[in-house]
Amino acid sequence: MDDKNRILYCFIPKVGSRTLKKVLAELHGFKEDTNTIPIEKFWRRLSSYTENERSKRIQTYFKFLFVRELTNRLLSAYKDKFIGARTCSIDAREKIIKSYRPQDFEPHGDNNVSFTEFVQYFSNNDVLRNYHWLQYEKLCQPCVMNYDFIGHFENLEEDGPLLLKMAGIDDRVTFPPIHKSTGSDEVLKYYSQVPTRYIKKLGEQYRNDFEMFGYEYLGPVKKLLNKSIPDD
Repeated sequence: MDDKNRILYCFIPKVGSRTLKKVLAELHGFKEDTNTIPIEKFWRRLSSYTENERSKRIQTYFKFLFVRELTNRLLSAYKDKFIGARTCSIDAREKIIKSYRPQDFEPHGDNNVSFTEFVQYFSNNDVLRNYHWLQYEKLCQPCVMNYDFIGHFENLEEDGPLLLKMAGIDDRVTFPPIHKSTGSDEVLKYYSQVPTRYIKKLGEQYRNDFEMFGYEYLGPVKKLLNKSIPDD
């Protein structure tokens, strides 16, 4: 929540969120690296307000979110949080190793998880998900929140400036250049290692997100579904 500029942003990781936070921070004169943004200084979470305060802001503030094709977002989250900055995936890695390779579990070790294991584990409906790979419908409640703008990561170069214009802040901030994201070849490379039954199960867990935001169901990896990949 940005009370100064009357903006509500539903933050979804791995969907251009770093760029969007940078733009919103610049409204407050902050132009440093996004990793050092003092979030509490500029913004508050909706849950921190009273019920009446929340209702007033939901009804009157400009509300937006950005979404991304699901198979791309999940791969990006895996690469970032299971290979790169791994702190937030410690619990998930431990649970996955204990589930599939308990003999390899190390209490204080790396507990490296393959992408196949990542997909297999989170294709189950009964596991807890970190917000980096939680479903959009659970993160942003689009069925009960009437958003003024829903942008798509794939169209960020066009949707970004349009967002600023619709929010009435395009005279104060500009949208930065967009860097290339995960390519289709890389998506197929990773998902081709995964048994198709896990891809299908994963798709079911995110089906509502695919359909709600106009993405073809398992579109980028659909061609793999008829390919026979051993389950063992």
